[in-house]
Amino acid sequence: MKPTKKGDEEEMNEEDFEFNPNVLPEGQSTGDEKYDDLMAKYIRLQADFENFRRRNSSTASVMYASGINDMLVETLPVLDYLDMAIEAQKDEEQRKGIELVKNAFMDVVTKRGVKEMGKVGEKFDPAKHEAVMSVPAENPKDAGKIIEIVKKGYAKEEKILRHAKVVVAQ
Repeated sequence: MKPTKKGDEEEMNEEDFEFNPNVLPEGQSTGDEKYDDLMAKYIRLQADFENFRRRNSSTASVMYASGINDMLVETLPVLDYLDMAIEAQKDEEQRKGIELVKNAFMDVVTKRGVKEMGKVGEKFDPAKHEAVMSVPAENPKDAGKIIEIVKKGYAKEEKILRHAKVVVAQ
């Protein structure tokens, strides 16, 4: 048998197995009980290893995605601080500099699939938003809509990293 290299793992191709006249189709016997028993154990072991490899591969990808999401959640306060710095800055040149830093940071998280959630005028959705306050609606059509964003929310694909904290009109 000749293993072929694929990444860091060896993969056996179907053509790598040589024909062995002593190996008969399943359910038949060669007459040698010890050989038949060892062959059955070998086939089961090979199947178990293949299942282990598949499970391990899917577990590794889930753990990797979970690690990235954890890292993104921990960096979201940096975006909040940059937004606060932009709002507090009186000097226009310094404000532009902070906005450039924030935009560069947003580009990094956007490449990882992160999107902002919650916009003023959007209908309140408890699955996406956290109502921190409700105020009487000036217009009856605005009831149940977001009138202010207290803290931006972020989602990656369908997973919510942080709910948007909002003020809702009642």
